[in-house]
Amino acid sequence: MALRPRVGLLALAIGALLAPIGVVLAPRDGAIVVVLASSSAAAAEAVSRADGVILAAVGRFGLLARSAAPGFSTRLYQSGAALVFAGLGGGCSGLARDPLIPARRSP
Repeated sequence: MALRPRVGLLALAIGALLAPIGVVLAPRDGAIVVVLASSSAAAAEAVSRADGVILAAVGRFGLLARSAAPGFSTRLYQSGAALVFAGLGGGCSGLARDPLIPARRSP
């Protein structure tokens, strides 16, 4: 019986530590997001169902995607995405840099 309160306390402590990370990585409307699912095909299906546009592949399980419609991340979860978080940004402009092209250096 003494084990159950410890597990609950441990879960609460882990949640408290991870909450700030979730706030920072939470996607905003119109932002580029990383969509993770069981496969790239499943991620693509979720993006398609959520009325988004695929920008690039991210490994074997994810995609960079974007949608102009509000509530994109919520629709992604409803469409089967396992995890959605803020993707690559272009600074204040909100435009993404292609991750496959190296950044240019100023002379």
